[in-house]
Amino acid sequence: MEPSSPTGRHTVRLALEGDLDYDTSGDVLHQVRLTILDREHVEDLRLDCRELEVVDSMGLSTLLQIHRSAHQEGVRFHLDNIGPALRRLLELTGTYDYLTVSPQGDRPGGSRPSST
Repeated sequence: MEPSSPTGRHTVRLALEGDLDYDTSGDVLHQVRLTILDREHVEDLRLDCRELEVVDSMGLSTLLQIHRSAHQEGVRFHLDNIGPALRRLLELTGTYDYLTVSPQGDRPGGSRPSST
């Protein structure tokens, strides 16, 4: 997971690379939580999934935990550049709308901001 260039003063953008699976998900979750807590006034967390390859059930669980942690901290959560394999996994598990559609029903950048 690599931090990429900021998209705004209160936005944190992290690029997920490689696999998000049993072996890597704990580290990813830990890094994301530290990133949210270490930065003041974070309003948006954007996870760029462009370079994400395999996502297993533990990886999906991690995305759900990141979403929940962001919501608890009052941070909007965004999944950007969702590829076909991740989209299919989210649709098959019934989590696509939960992780990508905002409460207003729009899809800015393929994301779902949580309500604050």
